[in-house]
Amino acid sequence: MCFLSLTSCFTGIESTPRITDKEVRRNVPDVNVEAETAALLAPDPMSRWQPGRRFLVSDPKISLLFEKEPAISVGEILVFESLTGDASITGDSISVLTFRRADSATSGEPLRYKLGIAPSALADAATLPMSVDLAMVDNARDLLAGKRFYITSSMRVDKSLTPTGRGRKYVPVTITDVNAGNADYPLRLDITDDLGQSSSIAMTVGTARSSTRNFDKIFVIDDPRLRYPAITEATWQNIANSRVVAGMTPQECRLALGTPNDIRKWHNGGSFFESWACDNGQYLIFIDGLLAEIH
Repeated sequence: MCFLSLTSCFTGIESTPRITDKEVRRNVPDVNVEAETAALLAPDPMSRWQPGRRFLVSDPKISLLFEKEPAISVGEILVFESLTGDASITGDSISVLTFRRADSATSGEPLRYKLGIAPSALADAATLPMSVDLAMVDNARDLLAGKRFYITSSMRVDKSLTPTGRGRKYVPVTITDVNAGNADYPLRLDITDDLGQSSSIAMTVGTARSSTRNFDKIFVIDDPRLRYPAITEATWQNIANSRVVAGMTPQECRLALGTPNDIRKWHNGGSFFESWACDNGQYLIFIDGLLAEIH
């Protein structure tokens, strides 16, 4: 009986399936650090605004939002006071946001902005149009200023967010400061690259459909070159400067110029051809997987 008990015990252990390291890794989801950082940069929803939150006006047409349409200038700061519920003339529940001008803390008529939706139904992406949430700017500065990342975008702007041309990409940069941008690009990041060259980039935040240049679309934490060990240093120099030269592969050209607008493929029986129409106006022709002509 003891023998049978021991046999049963060992049989049970042997039949227990082993969980390998590979299976553990497969069941653990990848952590997207860039996306997590982008989420931390998103502004607080209206429902969480506290009195005193400040907004920088970026368009004088913001006056059309408020009752009596008071004249409001670009650069003025509006201070949030309250969010309350009210009823419209038809009896529907609406939201009323009250602001005051920063330079009239104790005087001046309140600015009332009405939204035709109940406070409980306000979307997380809702904000004060034609302005920049300065609390969001301060939060981004605290999170990003002084940090080093790898930039994957070549677009550069000046202090007023006017495009100035292209800079180097896939290189390490340090974010030296974060400032208010405009309603379309609420953040302007000042950066310095590994060669000591300074420039600025425009960045979006949040989950609105217009938020196409969030942190995770512009920066990565780890060196992107490590993902492509076969690419030579000489080719990386071309990619970093958004240049293509004969002999580059489609993958290398995509890194340099981005996804083409149009791709066509054909063969003549002996060779395989591929043509690209690119955003910058260039027309590329590949023969058997290598760039052969640039137009």
